[in-house]
Amino acid sequence: MKLKENFPNLSAKKIKNIHNTINNTGKPKPHINMATKGPSHKQIIVFISNENITKFMTSSGEHIAYINHTLKGIKSDVSIDFICFDHCGLIITSNKVIFPSNLSVVKNYIKNINSID
Repeated sequence: MKLKENFPNLSAKKIKNIHNTINNTGKPKPHINMATKGPSHKQIIVFISNENITKFMTSSGEHIAYINHTLKGIKSDVSIDFICFDHCGLIITSNKVIFPSNLSVVKNYIKNINSID
């Protein structure tokens, strides 16, 4: 579409908004935010929507097993004990302090789950 030629009075910002709406590029891609909690950093907080929490919690036992299997694959001595949810999102508790390499494994696993949007 030639918006500027058809509507010369539109501002550049309006044209950009219309273009993004048409091409659906204005909507940011969802991403998962994670943080560690407490002085020992044994908890990971995953900020996700309530809709995704219920999808994740339906098979949380399987997710714990898969995350622990992946952590053992990188020869980590950290294991996930349990997963619960609260108003912030998911809280994943481990047996030891979570290091950045272990955190990235958990983050990549959660990002690649098909049932989460």
